[in-house]
Amino acid sequence: MTENNIEKLDELNFKKIGIDRIGKIGNYFFSIEDKQDSENELIVSFSFAPNNNKSKLFEYFDKLEENNKITEYSLEKSKVNIIYIENDDETIDNFLNNIVNKINEINGKCICSNCENTENLSFYSNGNVYSLLCEKCGTNVINQFEDDKNKANNYVKGFFASLIGALIGSALWIIIGAFGFFASIAGLAISYCAFKGYGIAKGKLSRKGIILNVIAIIIGFLFAQYAVLFIEFMKEFENMNLLGFIQFTPIIFTDFEFIKSLLPDIGLGILFAFLGTYRTIINNYKSAKNAENIKVEKLDL
Repeated sequence: MTENNIEKLDELNFKKIGIDRIGKIGNYFFSIEDKQDSENELIVSFSFAPNNNKSKLFEYFDKLEENNKITEYSLEKSKVNIIYIENDDETIDNFLNNIVNKINEINGKCICSNCENTENLSFYSNGNVYSLLCEKCGTNVINQFEDDKNKANNYVKGFFASLIGALIGSALWIIIGAFGFFASIAGLAISYCAFKGYGIAKGKLSRKGIILNVIAIIIGFLFAQYAVLFIEFMKEFENMNLLGFIQFTPIIFTDFEFIKSLLPDIGLGILFAFLGTYRTIINNYKSAKNAENIKVEKLDL
């Protein structure tokens, strides 16, 4: 989007939400974003309630297309999308005002994205996404969001689901480790499955939830290392079985020389586990931190 058009939208009090700029001209609401595969095209969108005279509006768009003002337009359910070509002869504010004038001529209206109401519309946003809603739907969304945010979190259920996920994810670590290798993707599998399990159990992504997931990931890593050690013992001792290994565990882990011999593998394991899990944990922590401050509100345009 050109600097000139950005200034024009700022003058119209358009707000930037994510990669879009949203605003209102008269009684009509628009969203505008850069077309990703083009340097001089914008996607202009607005909702449009069913109207018997919509063909006149599309005739107007056909003329714009013939004059190379736009490259295409489409109607998806109640949403009109127009690919607008930026040029030096016309700024975006003039383009939008011309559309508003044409919609006024056919008594067109915007429509709530959640129902068929065309009155008392506004954009509602949580800072990342937005929707055009009527006052009733907007109020319901705000109340539902606050109820979900204030709902008590079942951390016990979330932790056990995360632990089960981590143990499932540790299978990849065990398989790779059985061949004597380490890979950060195995650590990623443990952390991904842990957070996935937590989410399936409807655990809220909070700072406490992140800590519980980290504990589950550590347990998953230790379980995987223990399983790999069991496989190594099975290779070394033909008659070794799981029960025998479990009974033998206290003895080998009190042997200082044995523990010392494991340190290089444990160190490499921790390194690759860290490389695989770090980014997942950090991203989820940032999401949890942001979620605590997010709220849905009606935008004043």
